[in-house]
Amino acid sequence: RWMPKPPRGVPMCAMGVDGSGGGADPLMIAPRYDGWYAPLIEVPGAQLPAARLGAVSVGHILSHRRDEAAIVVDVGGGYGGPVMEKLAENGIPAFAHKGAEASMRRTRDRKLAFVNKRSEISWLFREALDPDQSGGSPIALPDDSFLRADLTALTFEVTPRGIKVVPKEELKEALGRSPDR
Repeated sequence: RWMPKPPRGVPMCAMGVDGSGGGADPLMIAPRYDGWYAPLIEVPGAQLPAARLGAVSVGHILSHRRDEAAIVVDVGGGYGGPVMEKLAENGIPAFAHKGAEASMRRTRDRKLAFVNKRSEISWLFREALDPDQSGGSPIALPDDSFLRADLTALTFEVTPRGIKVVPKEELKEALGRSPDR
């Protein structure tokens, strides 16, 4: 069950950022307080001037950052590049997430590998959401119908190289929009 506020005394530990190139796709910021995920912050792409994309995006990110939370930026597709550059220029550490990179992790039961980081992250989050695990799921997600649609549209297949999540292009087609959340 989702709570409207994080548990008392739990600091923000991370922020996931999906950059935007402006236009139709928004800048998405996902603040996280341990297992509690705050409502997603959406900045319309039209509010991000192309000439100052990195600076304006970082301004939005930092205005919502608390407790020196780790910043993880999706750099797939290139939209996260200007964000990473501007953070580096200002001495703010951030982690670049490249979903196409090879994964070295395995499923919880150690039986299967993953085709890439995108598949790994999607599957491990699926495992974390499992209410049947010992103690139940530690994850609390915001009540967001688009997020729910993004997560439930994910499908997986087992390939000779390991678990593979549905390609983003197929997910866009199934949802009728980009899975930004």
